[in-house]
Amino acid sequence: MKKISYGHVSSKFMASVAVCAAALGAALPAHAQADTGKHFALEEIVVTAQKREATLKDTPIAVSAVGGSTMELAQLRDIRDLQVLVPSLQIAQRASASNTSYSIRGISSSTFNFGLEPAVGVFVDGVYRSRNGASVNDFLGIERIEVLRGPQSTLFGKNTTAGVVNIITKAPTYDTGVEGELTYGNYDAFVAKGAINLPITEDKLAVRLDMNWNQRDGVIDNYDGRELNERDRYGMRGQVLYEPSENTRVRLIADYNNLNEECCAAPFFEITPQTQPILSLLGSQITAVDLKSRTTFINGEARAKLTTYGFSGQIDHDFDSFTLTSITAYRDYDEYQNIDADFSDLNLNSHRILNQSYNTFTQEIRLASTTDKPVQWMVGAYYFKQDLQATNSTVQGAALRPFADLLTFDADVGLSAISQLEIGLGVPSGTFLANGSGQLAGIFDQTNETYAAFGQVDWHVSDDLTVTAGVRYTHDKKSMVSDITIDDPFAALDFVEIFVGQAVQAAAAQAAANGVPQDVIISTVIPQATAQASAVATNPDINPLLALGALQFFPPAPDVDGDISDSAITGNLIVSYDVSEKLNLYASYARGYKGGGFALDSAAARVGSFSFDNETVNAFELGVKARLMDNRMSLDFALYDQTINDFQENLFVGSSFIPGNAGKIKVRGLEFDGKFQATPELLLTAGFLWNFKAEYAEYLNGPCPVVAQENCTPVQAEGGTAIVLVQDLSGTRLSEAPKFSGNFTATYMKPIGHDLEMFLRGQLYYQGYASLASDADPRQFQDAYALVDASIGVGAEDGSWQLQFWGRNLFDKFYVIDTFNSTFPGGSLDAYVGDPRTYGLTLRFKY
Repeated sequence: MKKISYGHVSSKFMASVAVCAAALGAALPAHAQADTGKHFALEEIVVTAQKREATLKDTPIAVSAVGGSTMELAQLRDIRDLQVLVPSLQIAQRASASNTSYSIRGISSSTFNFGLEPAVGVFVDGVYRSRNGASVNDFLGIERIEVLRGPQSTLFGKNTTAGVVNIITKAPTYDTGVEGELTYGNYDAFVAKGAINLPITEDKLAVRLDMNWNQRDGVIDNYDGRELNERDRYGMRGQVLYEPSENTRVRLIADYNNLNEECCAAPFFEITPQTQPILSLLGSQITAVDLKSRTTFINGEARAKLTTYGFSGQIDHDFDSFTLTSITAYRDYDEYQNIDADFSDLNLNSHRILNQSYNTFTQEIRLASTTDKPVQWMVGAYYFKQDLQATNSTVQGAALRPFADLLTFDADVGLSAISQLEIGLGVPSGTFLANGSGQLAGIFDQTNETYAAFGQVDWHVSDDLTVTAGVRYTHDKKSMVSDITIDDPFAALDFVEIFVGQAVQAAAAQAAANGVPQDVIISTVIPQATAQASAVATNPDINPLLALGALQFFPPAPDVDGDISDSAITGNLIVSYDVSEKLNLYASYARGYKGGGFALDSAAARVGSFSFDNETVNAFELGVKARLMDNRMSLDFALYDQTINDFQENLFVGSSFIPGNAGKIKVRGLEFDGKFQATPELLLTAGFLWNFKAEYAEYLNGPCPVVAQENCTPVQAEGGTAIVLVQDLSGTRLSEAPKFSGNFTATYMKPIGHDLEMFLRGQLYYQGYASLASDADPRQFQDAYALVDASIGVGAEDGSWQLQFWGRNLFDKFYVIDTFNSTFPGGSLDAYVGDPRTYGLTLRFKY
């Protein structure tokens, strides 16, 4: 095995470690335990990151945990807000809920194709949410959230190559209780949450019901008076806890969530000089880019409707020396999108309607030892079945042809290139890019079955030394059928074939004019002209027709009926050593895997294949977990090195993105989590992610930007329908992977008499410079920025009520979440932007 060396960065990051240790903190707030007025300590958080209860210090993996009370103080509404407390995690919502992407250590998966499984898995009460959109809604009754960094392909149900977000909700108890929350804020925001817990039979049966409702006006103004990026969602979760004996525990959960919002707007990030005059000539009101005004110009819909619900049952039964756990679950997801895909006030696109739905059934069974013997073990089996459907109807509008005519107008001829092609090919005027053409229907049905068996052994070699080894066998099978209806005659044109045909026709005509005999023309002139033209037909500098490929939105796509199977063996090896009761060191290796699949988009016809291969990762990690100053301080460090092979990337192919395999990427860096109870009243926390390296180690056929194409080469994939430009991106930094991100919080709580307690909380989140373009477009980036949140509140010491005045992004910092090439050609860019300053008043109560 090749030895991993960190010698070249050791002095660099050790200096940073010293600085951060002085800063004292991490993103894991906890309350102090006060025995007397002089002695106080942090409360060690218990997690289940390895499917057993253990403290954070005794869990030898990189994991952060955020408690429900901390989330309330920080005003975290949904999972997208979590990143401000866990710097290694980044979450971004783009076109809709289903386009919410999760990234850990700079590794993520694109969400713009439903066929891609996420690199970061989300589990709620042990049940896998197989697409990211299923986890986008307000938090309900959260006990804690654990963020596991690095591949988790041994104990968790579905394999993940970047990490896991493990959400644990509050279970029913045998005490009667009612709790609730009412919030009113700017943008006419109103949030109501409530929960009731009822014991039915003493120590046997209890129920709990959580509910929420969240409404808010939009934070982006549209030119027609609409407010976009609003909130309109509600949800509920009902639970039953049944314990028929001391050895048996049954937990049943049913949940339902609904979202119906005008989201998400994408104002123009850049309008090129080539495009702006055309927009003006066609009557558009878009005249300049002013992102900070938070104004957009769309004349169509920006509607996203999402309904998701599920049922799960967990049974735990204790035998003499082991525990049996069974988790059975069913989930259903249905999303409707109607998006103005040109993001403008012109009717370039008539409509783009997406329907995405799936249902899943999962069954997990685990056996885990419960004795104190030197060897502890866990074995299990997992089954996953998913039926998924993605449909797409994208129809071109009445303004597209006039836009294309102006874009390709030839003043010397007095006609556009589009009209010249119609004349040259003898088709009626107005045939190409006509109103109502496009992808009339694209229906993709996919079935996925996964079988897995796993096991893990913890060998306590001594009181201080533990060796953990785990292995998992996974077998994936996917099948897909499609039904595609396309009416786009212009996209069906083969510009290489047309160029060669024109060149041969011109050569033959010239030879005939020079008196060359017909037989010589047929036997010699035409073959020579064909060979010469074919040799240069894919060069855009010679074949000007290739530039028109940007207007070929829906080339012909065959219906597909296929299946693929993958099998993989993954696992981990961890060596953990307790230097003392206060200091733990560990070293680990993990092998991760994510199955291949199908591109559920007709655009895959451009590269000749609807399937892509599996993705694997090899990860090494060194960790230090220290508890200092009589447990008033915790310092957790993790140094990691990960190599991902056959990385599943969304490839740019001219006018759309489809999944494929990008080669190899490498990430290497240092993470820090810490907290310090400075006084009984003051808690300081901080954390950071320092990604030394996050780059494509090998990506020979990477996508090319619309601009700066000097390093690009035209290629036509075997079986593909389009000429695309590619470039060697090896050594290029990953998009949306800043070198540094971090946070700092300070929470001050103090009794103020009459059984009252006041608190002050400040929170800072910082993100460094990041490129936002997977094609290395130099125009697409976000400079470093910082977000400041704060709150002040008062309440009863027993927690029966609390009043909190809070503010997020207090300095109204403007920042961009992502940028992308506009769907109409010309090189313009659109962007998704972060929320502005929000503030409000929250009343909590508990009985």
